[in-house]
Amino acid sequence: MATEPPPPVLGTDAATAAPHASVAPQPSLAERHARALYRPVPPVGYDDEGHPESDSAAVESDTHEKLRRYAISALSIRYQESPGFYAASDMGLLFERGNPAAVMAPDLLVSLNAGRRARSSYKLWQEPVPDLVMELLSPRTWRRDVEAKPALYEALGVREFWLFDPIGRLPRPINGWRLDAGGAYAPVPALPDGAFRSTVLGLDLVAHGDGFRFRDPETGDLLPDPAEALRAERADHRETANALRETAEALRVAQARLAALRRQP
Repeated sequence: MATEPPPPVLGTDAATAAPHASVAPQPSLAERHARALYRPVPPVGYDDEGHPESDSAAVESDTHEKLRRYAISALSIRYQESPGFYAASDMGLLFERGNPAAVMAPDLLVSLNAGRRARSSYKLWQEPVPDLVMELLSPRTWRRDVEAKPALYEALGVREFWLFDPIGRLPRPINGWRLDAGGAYAPVPALPDGAFRSTVLGLDLVAHGDGFRFRDPETGDLLPDPAEALRAERADHRETANALRETAEALRVAQARLAALRRQP
């Protein structure tokens, strides 16, 4: 992916510059990446500094909502013992204090060191830069996700940026980029089985039906969605109950046999 070109060098060298020459102010990050910014859709709450909070726009689609719920729940369970872990969906990611227009609302935001406290927005002058963001393509905004957002997330220093395409606009559904040593995004290569490894999460991303799943690279197990986890828990309970009933029945039979032996002369 092409990196953002360096800003132009203004003026001349010190030997030829006119005394007291004014230098035009450099555009802010938000100005340079205006196309990538999120436009809040009313009704949206604002804090006491005038910054927008969580996205309250209508859900893009059932697939969007299902994948967001899956990502948040699966990762929250996976990292439940990590006090620094934080994940959110469609939360306002603000990156210029005093500029309420400098806001993003990624479909998934993950920070490994932000802590689990409740938030109404994620402000980069108060919080660490997210370690990972993911955008889910939709017919309405997919070009902005693909063409405009990567350069801004790269400039912010987000370690990994992922796109998941459920609408067939890209050659493959899972696409990832990771910051290289020079601070530029480089594509995450596919694994031999077609999955992709997130070094931030320590998990693989695997296409699954019309969505994706996170996979434990050590066990090969897919992290379940809430419904799958509930079904698995109920199945475990049924197996435990059946095992207890079988044990109780075996004990009853053994006790009956012992009693019969004792009655023999």
